[in-house]
Amino acid sequence: MKSERWRQVDDLFEQALEREPAERAAFLDAACASDASLRREVEEMLRFDARAADFIETPVFGVAAALIGARLTPARASAEGGGAGARRSGGLFDSSSIDESRFIPGDVLAGRYRIVGLLGRGGMGEVFRADDLKLKQPVALKFLPEALSSGGAALARFYQEVSFARQVSHRHVCRVYDVAEAEGSHFISMEYVRGESLSSLLKRIGRLPEDKAVETARQLCAGLAAVHDAGVLHRDLKPANVMLDERGDVRITDFGIAALAGDVRGAEATAGTPAFMSPEQLTGGELTARSDIYSLGLVLYELFTGKRAFEASSLPELMRLRQSDTQPSSPSSHVRDLDPAIERVIFRCLERDPDRRPATALQVAAALPGGDPLAAALAAGETPSPEMVAAAPKQGALRPAVAVSLLATLFVLIAVVCFTSKDVALYRMVPLDKSPEVLRDRAAELAKRLGYPAPADSAYGMGVDREYLRHVSDTDASPARWERLKTGQPAAIYFWYRQSPHAFDVWSTGEVWENSPALTTPGMATVTLDTLGRLRSFRAAPPRVDVAAAPPEASPPDWNALFAEAGLDSSRFRPSTSTWVPPHPYTARAAWEGSYPARPEMQIHVEAAAYGGRPVYFEIIDPWDRPPAAPEHLGSTRERALGILLLSVFFVAILGGVLLAWRNLRLGRGDRKGAFRLAAFVFCVFIFGWVFSAHHVATEEEASNFIAEVRGTLFLACFFWVVYLAFEPFVRRRWPGRIVSWSRLLAGDVRDPLVGRDLLVGAVFGVGIILCHFYLSDIAPTWLGRPPREPWFDFPATRLLGLRSLAHGLTYQIYAALLQPFILLFLLLLLYILLRRERLAALALWALATLALGLTKEAPGVPFAALAAFMAVWVLYRYGLLASISATFFLHLNIFYPITSEFSAWYAGDFLPALVISLALAVYGFRVSLGGRSLFRGGLLED
Repeated sequence: MKSERWRQVDDLFEQALEREPAERAAFLDAACASDASLRREVEEMLRFDARAADFIETPVFGVAAALIGARLTPARASAEGGGAGARRSGGLFDSSSIDESRFIPGDVLAGRYRIVGLLGRGGMGEVFRADDLKLKQPVALKFLPEALSSGGAALARFYQEVSFARQVSHRHVCRVYDVAEAEGSHFISMEYVRGESLSSLLKRIGRLPEDKAVETARQLCAGLAAVHDAGVLHRDLKPANVMLDERGDVRITDFGIAALAGDVRGAEATAGTPAFMSPEQLTGGELTARSDIYSLGLVLYELFTGKRAFEASSLPELMRLRQSDTQPSSPSSHVRDLDPAIERVIFRCLERDPDRRPATALQVAAALPGGDPLAAALAAGETPSPEMVAAAPKQGALRPAVAVSLLATLFVLIAVVCFTSKDVALYRMVPLDKSPEVLRDRAAELAKRLGYPAPADSAYGMGVDREYLRHVSDTDASPARWERLKTGQPAAIYFWYRQSPHAFDVWSTGEVWENSPALTTPGMATVTLDTLGRLRSFRAAPPRVDVAAAPPEASPPDWNALFAEAGLDSSRFRPSTSTWVPPHPYTARAAWEGSYPARPEMQIHVEAAAYGGRPVYFEIIDPWDRPPAAPEHLGSTRERALGILLLSVFFVAILGGVLLAWRNLRLGRGDRKGAFRLAAFVFCVFIFGWVFSAHHVATEEEASNFIAEVRGTLFLACFFWVVYLAFEPFVRRRWPGRIVSWSRLLAGDVRDPLVGRDLLVGAVFGVGIILCHFYLSDIAPTWLGRPPREPWFDFPATRLLGLRSLAHGLTYQIYAALLQPFILLFLLLLLYILLRRERLAALALWALATLALGLTKEAPGVPFAALAAFMAVWVLYRYGLLASISATFFLHLNIFYPITSEFSAWYAGDFLPALVISLALAVYGFRVSLGGRSLFRGGLLED
């Protein structure tokens, strides 16, 4: 018997199912005549179907009925499975006699449903087309068999399953509305779909065009994914159970033998249509969602080719083909120029081993050519996996003209920022002619001359006199108030040097600062100089035990030498009462009043003390200086408000992050692999920073310092791990497009054009934020005749130590580039959850960012701060997480490095390497963003 005969068997099987069981024998007598072999094949298929009919009385039928309705025949009218319109769009009613049905047109059931006509009848009940008089919409009513209506336990299970199924809703699955009773018969009301079954359509036209077939396949995958999400297996997926409505959209129908995953055992597993069963279903094996994926592959094969995947002359031969390694003929052998991706995904679905098939229907949709699998996942109500996000087909390649324009804009903005820094940056307003290394030698030599020999350990750095800058802002309103900083005395930026006869104890901090660790060890000394090398202060710890070489009653030192080191003329100073108590024991003490040589109008107070003839204290007290016991300056109301706002945002983000991360871990939602890679990267970055910027000691304490650093670095790595696990699943569910390039970068796809585009775009926005927030907003008050604002200098971020600052700056530049966009995206997500509108959430985030930045500015600079906040939010909203990270990375050039146009200055050695690294990233992003397109050979001119 040839394959055409098998189709004859299948057609007779469908026709037999359309008749009542009592009428089938007479039908087969007439249809098969004397062909006994043909009749045996049809009866064998009917026995398979009978198992499904017997299965109705099990609890699994409740699940099927809850989702769609009772199972009708594969060739039933479009109401099959609870559905809708007729088999052809023009025919609405079953050909059976109205007199044989339970109801006639016009009957009103349950005071609500008016019967229009009979849609279909089968061994599992009848389906009627009706009008819902309350909701004014057409519905389909599926009446259950008498056995189910009269069985108390089965009926109770049915109601329970229907109640569960009403929680499941998807546009590509026929919907269930309600369950009711009329004249002692229980029925389900469900969606009425006017259209045609896929089986009928394929018989008429052969196959769908490839583009329409891809769209149909993707909708079918979305509907099947929603069914599987509810924990249900369809078990009878085939073209006859797929409806196309009048708009061509898919509806999955006929859940008559559907079952809850894990509830199908033994002979129950073999119920269904053999031609579309998986190998494990044919043999009664364990059924999973991958069993439906196999059936999906068979449907896709027929959808794209118009042919059955397996042609067999009998049912045993069909089972043998399914259980062997024989593959169906290639779809491309039936359809020329078929996209190879379609063929690959079909063969993956038809793998005999379930483990080798796609795990979900959404993975099948993602493998189909064209379209947007992320949109398909979201349409299915699912969260796309991190792998699906990284594999999204969004290209992101820039046209050469656009890429060149962005890169040129970046270079212009950086040039403007470098040139403009002279008007806003503190380090451009003070004399920085001597490098830190020169000042270190000067301070060490001075300490030696004062009686403190070469140390075992030393450290140095730069500091800022904030009180001096605040004093100028409060007392001088002239346009040239910052010009006096160029004298260097008093020093707005100063140099400090510390030395110790023993290794510094840096166990708690890993670094040595001007006042940490405390000056407690005898022989320790701290020297501060202005940037021209003049002495500002000197402190030393005297010995704890007096020795003959330095008796307490020794004569005081030559104070004139200390005045000379400070660049002061002692003859112009008069003795005064000592009011500042030296920080250490002393045997001699003195004080003077006078002024700076270049600032005679400024009165200063000088204190000095000695122990055993050696100086232990010398300090120039400026008018704004306060004793250490005086109350600390708490800042202006704006500064305090800003601090409270930032702390509130930080703690809300931390607390919310911990709770959300814990929840996502319990539900198995988080991208653990990506979170681990991120945490590992953060850990390596901070270890790198510690190796090259921390203060190391050649003692056994170095091991303790390393352990302490690892402990702190692990905390930061865990912090990023928690924050990422907290917001990433929610962003992936709602806005997967915003993390596509980030997911690809995290997966190692560094040459993706979208990654390059976001790096380049972020760089332009980052430098633009520098120009607006740090420069134009500070310069703006001078345009209105107001005095210039306090010069910009972020201490201790900008260390002004040349190359010694590079490792520290790069470490924290990366840290801030990750942390701040994460918090911004997390806040955007929280605002979206509260406001329910994406644009409104972005607007609220912009208002919050404007408030935070505006608190640091005067009124004329607030518009520029608002513009900077807009750019920060816009780059995240429009381009996504990676672009925001790139923008923040470039933004922090202004915070961690001294931006300057004087590339010959010693501190340019700190800025230039960072600038080269940043520009290299931008140029790399520019090159990658082209997607392999050439700038020349006419490509640029054509764009």
